[in-house]
Amino acid sequence: MLSLCTPSFGPPSKWQFLPLPTPNLTRDDEVLIKVHAAAINPTDIGGAQGRYWPAFNVPLPFKIGYDLAGTISAVGASVTKFKIGDEVFCCLAFKTAGFGNGSISEYAKSTEDLVVLKPRNLTFVQAASLPLVCLTAVQMFERIPGGVEGKAVWVTAGLSGVGSVAVQMAKNVYGAQRVCTSVSTRKVGLVDGLVGEGVVDEVVDYTKTDLKKAVPLKSVDVLIDTIGSMFSTLPLVKPGGMIITCAGPSPPSGRNLKNISSAINRFIEKLLDLIDNLTRWWVGRSGVNYDSVLMKANGSELERVRTWVEEHKIRPVVGKVLKFRDLVGIREECGRVMKGKGGVGKVVVEVIAE
Repeated sequence: MLSLCTPSFGPPSKWQFLPLPTPNLTRDDEVLIKVHAAAINPTDIGGAQGRYWPAFNVPLPFKIGYDLAGTISAVGASVTKFKIGDEVFCCLAFKTAGFGNGSISEYAKSTEDLVVLKPRNLTFVQAASLPLVCLTAVQMFERIPGGVEGKAVWVTAGLSGVGSVAVQMAKNVYGAQRVCTSVSTRKVGLVDGLVGEGVVDEVVDYTKTDLKKAVPLKSVDVLIDTIGSMFSTLPLVKPGGMIITCAGPSPPSGRNLKNISSAINRFIEKLLDLIDNLTRWWVGRSGVNYDSVLMKANGSELERVRTWVEEHKIRPVVGKVLKFRDLVGIREECGRVMKGKGGVGKVVVEVIAE
């Protein structure tokens, strides 16, 4: 099969399509999935650049991608949830020995507990855009003591991958009283059409307005930080409120990394926990609580996402769709994602045309 990989750590310009063996089922609870579509996330680009190698043994070539939607091609002896031909979506688990499971491939395998039937009302491209960002958002909301029901919630970058689903979950799933976000000028008019009318109560153009002037200081109960802007937006959060981030600016804690893989280097784990504790102290000086999330693949949580999608509480926001063999286009678009500028929603690679 063909798989999008990087033979050595580096930027998207190094990526290649390599012929690799089709995965074999080595456990009775595994399934083989024929990939129809796969999404690209910033964590894929970071992993391909070698961001994780100090903490983990990361094998090369690094196979890119975690999100996918496709059809079941083979099942292990103990698999009962699925049969060949079922349409599914999932987020592949981080490998114990490293990162990079390779969803941007013609085939991928997973244990059946992480795989979920594709929402009936979505295409493969739409379904592939959701797993990682939705699981990230769910795990952020679930870490907020007391939840967000009836509260004022600020989500940074409301049309980014995580941001676009977080604003919808805040209002439609978790019952936030008020949801606000910030986007660039050209995206202001797109918000209601992409995430739903009335989901976002206030949109601020951060390129024209200082957030600390547009939003009353200490008026936000919960800040969902999706882009690492925590330090600049801290003055917006009221004492007793909370900031939860999935994107830094501090590195992930050792506790979070160990949660997704027990193979983390012990020294790195302790060093990252020290940095995390310093961040908690710094934020806590303002009377604000702090936590961070590093997404862990979870099939039961993805089942909840599937239900919310079919109940029209969450809609996918797909930005650009690229063809599987379009290496030039993939490199260019991932270079843009790496810079964090200009995009809307998720980038999806269509492996099999619908």
